[in-house]
Amino acid sequence: MNGCLKGIVRLGCAAVLICALALVWWFRAPIMQTFAHWFGRSTALPSVADTAVGAPTPRATASGKEKVGRLETNAGPDSVILTPNEVASLIGSGIDWSVRKMYDSLRVELQEGTLVLHARLDTRALPPGTLGPFAGMFGPREPLRMAGTLAVERAGLARYSIKEISLRGIDIPGPIVQTIARQMAGASSDGAIPLKVDPSISGVAVHPTGVVLYRRRRATR
Repeated sequence: MNGCLKGIVRLGCAAVLICALALVWWFRAPIMQTFAHWFGRSTALPSVADTAVGAPTPRATASGKEKVGRLETNAGPDSVILTPNEVASLIGSGIDWSVRKMYDSLRVELQEGTLVLHARLDTRALPPGTLGPFAGMFGPREPLRMAGTLAVERAGLARYSIKEISLRGIDIPGPIVQTIARQMAGASSDGAIPLKVDPSISGVAVHPTGVVLYRRRRATR
């Protein structure tokens, strides 16, 4: 008799567990969104009032291009310094449009040796399966943060190598950053985003106060 009771109890517990798991799976989207709400950090983008944060503007685009133009002649300076707004403007125009159209409210944050990009990501434009089982945690537009290093690879091409990614304030685990970067930002297999730059630029140095662009010296005849 006791054996039968124990069997019934075990069967009942198993049934309750199965029902609980089914309910969790059925309501996984709101559950994941609630988890993201409570455990994600602030969803606000950094303010451009911060001297190290910039956003694209028509004026900054024009002034940034004017500064880069100074590097195109031998009589020009050896380097120019771009403000955060100018950096944001040139990066926004340097990203391939097939990738750039997924983002709005672009912000650039300058740290010593590190360039941090902030934006609102249109998660609906991501390839299916990009976010895997975590897709239910996110809405149609979520704050994205990417941090990495910027370097000129060759004349006309720079590479932004992504080291960190967070979405809605939730950090993407390090081992899969490169995979997510490829799907989310059009990066290459090593997690670097190609950026078109003026061929006159030979090098770049990122500082909180601005980004230094170095002139590519022309060969003398």
